[in-house]
Amino acid sequence: MSKPHVLFLAHLLPWPLEGGGQIKSYHVLRQLAQAYDIKLLALIRKPEEAQNAEPLRQFCALGIEMIPLRRTKLTNLMAAGSAVLTGRSFLVSRDHTPALQAAVERELATGSYKALHLDHLQMAAFVPAQTPGTRVILDQHNVEYRIPQRIAQTAKNLAIRLYGAGEWKRLRRFEQAALRRADLTLAVSDEDRQALQDLAGAELGRIKTLSIGVDTDYFASSPRTTHSKTLVSIGTMYWPPNIDAISWFCREILPKIRERESEAKLMVVGARPTAEILALAEAYAVTVTGSVPDVRPYGTDCGAFIVPLRSGSGMRVKILNALAMGLPTVSTTIGAEGIEVTDGEDILLADTVEDFAAATLRLLSDPDLAARLAENGRKLMEERYGWDAIGVQLRQYYAEVLAP
Repeated sequence: MSKPHVLFLAHLLPWPLEGGGQIKSYHVLRQLAQAYDIKLLALIRKPEEAQNAEPLRQFCALGIEMIPLRRTKLTNLMAAGSAVLTGRSFLVSRDHTPALQAAVERELATGSYKALHLDHLQMAAFVPAQTPGTRVILDQHNVEYRIPQRIAQTAKNLAIRLYGAGEWKRLRRFEQAALRRADLTLAVSDEDRQALQDLAGAELGRIKTLSIGVDTDYFASSPRTTHSKTLVSIGTMYWPPNIDAISWFCREILPKIRERESEAKLMVVGARPTAEILALAEAYAVTVTGSVPDVRPYGTDCGAFIVPLRSGSGMRVKILNALAMGLPTVSTTIGAEGIEVTDGEDILLADTVEDFAAATLRLLSDPDLAARLAENGRKLMEERYGWDAIGVQLRQYYAEVLAP
């Protein structure tokens, strides 16, 4: 029997599950498919990405259409200059894709879609001024303007800090307009919901909290190497907040850890490491894996899972996955935003160089503490962050916004 139709716009093809954004998008798509027939329109960066769509077809009864996004150093430079001149956000305007705009207008013209799901803020740029009969759902992975705002505060490069100081204000204006245009906005945490509410000034009921979940069966707890001295970081290594985090950790925190624990090693796991990350690997004797088919084996030899983020927003899927695997974790307060963790119970939180180094050394030297955090973190994920329960809430929100 036919289900109501949803047009799902994805900033990234949600497969393979290499980063937190893709993992979230995949599970939202999977949960929506239980109640809706979905057409997926997704941007791809390289032609070979098209072959990754096969695992998604089971959730897309109305088909999948992949549209190339052309990003080069020249197009980025042009978009950056245009942003300064026009006041439009660089992070939005660089992804202007006429082919996607045309596809959205073509699909909506059929009049068959009950909802237009915008996966990531950038997709709001492709929404027509009027969508009669179609509700607009904005799925916010972060409070996006906070990312360049925090980069402007922490970046070592002066040019990046100056540009970020203007970009976060441009992006905030776009984000505010998108929130006011949407019939429903999904925020990943109560903190993000309040921040978006303050920005939008809209009725409270139009912005709802929908936590990111974790597949606790896939990310199962498994035995770890006893007395491991390996520190593990997992995340896409082209995302600016992750680059800043690992750079800060290698330059300032890791040397302090090795002063006390000379055998400490750092394993950086994640797709597409930049030249800066590869240079750090050589300078600080760090192992950088690049893209891997499965991150779970890297949890076996893990004395401490580290999340030294100083920028970003939303919820970090990497922490959910790590806690589900029973990995003792050290994070900054920013890194753990939006997750209902308790410092000293299921995670250690530290925000300065000295405190982060000390917390990491505690885990390496105190196996009982590491085991207790690991057990409590796993329990929290099982009780609070399963995707099936989150899917029920998601479909309830949809039912409410689509009700006549």
